[in-house]
Amino acid sequence: MSQTTEADPPITARRAQTRDRLMIAARAVFAERGIPGASVEEICEAAGFTRGAFYSNFADKSALALAMIEHRAATQYAAAQRAVDTMKAAGDRTPEQLLAIALSAFELSGSEEPRDTLLADRELLLYAARDPELRAPYLAFVNECMDQVAELIVDAVAHAGLRLTVPIDHAVQLLAAAHDHLQVLDLLEDTGTDRTAVFSSLVSAITRSV
Repeated sequence: MSQTTEADPPITARRAQTRDRLMIAARAVFAERGIPGASVEEICEAAGFTRGAFYSNFADKSALALAMIEHRAATQYAAAQRAVDTMKAAGDRTPEQLLAIALSAFELSGSEEPRDTLLADRELLLYAARDPELRAPYLAFVNECMDQVAELIVDAVAHAGLRLTVPIDHAVQLLAAAHDHLQVLDLLEDTGTDRTAVFSSLVSAITRSV
C-alpha cells in the first residue's frame, strides 16, 4: 500500500535518500522518546535537515510513521524471501534440514537488528493503535503483508516436501505470533531462548510429510 498520490512530487533518487535519512533519524528518536513525545524538530535535527525538508516529504508525523511501517514490513519480507532462497540453494536435504536452514537464515537476519529498531517497531504499533486515522491503513497494510508471507510459507513448505496440517492463514498467524514474542524477549535481553528451536518446534507441529 503506497501513500503516494498524483499530487505528490516524484520520488527522485535524492528525495528517496532524504526520506531514508529522516526515517533512520526518526527510528532513533522514537525509540528513545516514544512517538507522542518526539517532535518534528528533533527528527530534523537528528537527520541534519530543516523542517522544510521534512514537510516536503511527509505531510505530518503520522505520514512518517506509516512510511516507516511500510518500510519495516518490506524489510522483513525481503529477509523471509532470502531465507527461502537460501533453503532452495541448499541442495538435497531432509525436510527437517531444509526448514532448519530457512529458519536459521531468517532468525540470523533478525538477530542483527539494532535494539532501537525493535523499540521503534513497538512504538509504531502503539501509535497506529491509538490513532483512528492511522489504524485502518496500518491494518490494511499488515493484512497485505500477511498475504505475501503466506505465499512464501506455501512455497517453502512445498519445497521441503511437507504439507500444512492447519489452514494457511492460521499458520501465518501462529508464526507471526511466535516471531513477535521472540522480539519481545530480545527487547528484554533474554539470551537464553533458542529462537530457531522454537520455530522448528512450531513448524513440526503444523506440518506433515507429503
